[in-house]
Amino acid sequence: MNARLLPWGVFAGLVLAMAVLPTLRGKVAVGPAAGTPQGLPARPEILLATVDVREYHDESGDWNRLTAEEASYEYARRTVTGTRVWVHLMEKALRGTTVQAPAASWDFDRASLSFPEGARLAREGGWEADVSPATLDIAGQILRVPGPATLSGPGITASGRDLVWEWGGGKITMDSPRGRFHPAKVPR
Repeated sequence: MNARLLPWGVFAGLVLAMAVLPTLRGKVAVGPAAGTPQGLPARPEILLATVDVREYHDESGDWNRLTAEEASYEYARRTVTGTRVWVHLMEKALRGTTVQAPAASWDFDRASLSFPEGARLAREGGWEADVSPATLDIAGQILRVPGPATLSGPGITASGRDLVWEWGGGKITMDSPRGRFHPAKVPR
């Protein structure tokens, strides 16, 4: 009977040694972890290859989905960060919105997506936007683009800065807009 427990005892001792060893003086790494920019603390994360993240809401049945070719999940901050990202939103007024971006970060606690390298959005009904770095507040249903943006929809095309697209309220604002109206393309 004791011979059967010996491998488990050795394994438990090894795990205990691995847990205690970093707490001893002189045994802790001084520099940042490999791949971490200087000045930023390394946070625990899980590195993933192709990833498909789905967020379901039991009370409403709505869901949102993020697909990325390369991603990491920072579980202390509950954030997924990925490259070559595709996002499909099906929640409330965002229903039918797709986003393609070279990089994106999804903060689950704040219910927001950020696109540090810009993005291309498409909505049902023919609405599209090409944006510089932007943030999409999923809970508030608001896209904020502090830099340049181009927006087009049925019968209109506009370019400008500081785009705020409030899907819930049906309101779009933009500073210094320049655009065109195409009355022939408006559905009647």
